[in-house]
Amino acid sequence: MKKKSVVLILLCAVLAFGLFGFTGCSGSDPVNEEPNGSTELEEKEYRITQFFANEAYIATGNEALEKFMVYESEMTSNPGDVYLDALELLKASPEEGYSTVVTDQVKFNDVYLEGDTVYVDLDSNGLNGGSLDEGFLISQIVNTLINSFEEVKQVQFLVDGEVVESLMGHVGTADPFTKDVFTE
Repeated sequence: MKKKSVVLILLCAVLAFGLFGFTGCSGSDPVNEEPNGSTELEEKEYRITQFFANEAYIATGNEALEKFMVYESEMTSNPGDVYLDALELLKASPEEGYSTVVTDQVKFNDVYLEGDTVYVDLDSNGLNGGSLDEGFLISQIVNTLINSFEEVKQVQFLVDGEVVESLMGHVGTADPFTKDVFTE
């Protein structure tokens, strides 16, 4: 009888420990939870330095002209979408004289940060053009990301999730790009 009592007490102790041990183990993470109880990341304001092709340079090829024109803007974005949102801004020229090769045909599968590298995954269906198009596409994206976000030191291009030798057949893209690509 005494043996059954000890086993029963131990069983009750294990059960009680199990019940009390799991309290507070809900699916939410209080460390990442916002003060209002929301787990959504709040939108923030960002200052973006966008790079556009100089229409006068494109039209004339005059090497005395700047190839790129810088446009400063502000946007509101969720921190998880900020890099993609910044690139989507490149699809519309802000003023006369500014040109973009990041057109509506250029589709972003994903844009994300790992370490100090932003990975820009492009859909293969929107990638076609000559060497000038490819150079300006790469430059607009790389320079916008690196000059807008201090945590970004380099940009790696992917096509349909894979590292490729080139986006359009003219410029090597197997390695990440760093600041001021093609601006000299």
